[in-house]
Amino acid sequence: MKKMLAALLAVALMMLGLTGTASAQDEEPVIGTVESDPPAVPAAGEYTVTATGAGFIPESTILLGSCISPADTLVPGVSTVEEITAAAGAIDALADCDLTTALTIETDADGAFEAEVTAEIGDNFFLSAGTITGAPQAGAVWIPIVDPAAAQLAVTGVESSHLALLGTALVLFGALAVQVSRRRATI
Repeated sequence: MKKMLAALLAVALMMLGLTGTASAQDEEPVIGTVESDPPAVPAAGEYTVTATGAGFIPESTILLGSCISPADTLVPGVSTVEEITAAAGAIDALADCDLTTALTIETDADGAFEAEVTAEIGDNFFLSAGTITGAPQAGAVWIPIVDPAAAQLAVTGVESSHLALLGTALVLFGALAVQVSRRRATI
């Protein structure tokens, strides 16, 4: 009889635990923001970046992982916010993230964190933060590869002061020509 009560109690506790998990999964996820410094890298390779997060559940535990999105390759300056968001949403943590290098992070009382991450950054690389246990929360940042030479602003014009001087000289020359022609007409 005692064994039967112990088994029923164990089953009841397990059912309560599963109910708590199901209700946590039904909750709307908290979407935090993740930023990286530097925000882009010049070429594929291993880099150390500083990840900062905000807007997460205060004093909670999240996992920060290095992930490669299986979506179509994103292009800096061309890919839209919708395409970047879809690429982040396509990440399957178990298949697309390097969980061996993932960091367990505790958010502070404001739901923020800061951590240094060393990772092999390539096409479609994201730093992704998500829930380990408890209420669902997530956030990610895309770290694109941007050639520094291509990131420079193009020279698209000329020095405007030269044009202003030339314009002023032409106006003065025109006024002088009109004045000289009027003098000749009256003589």
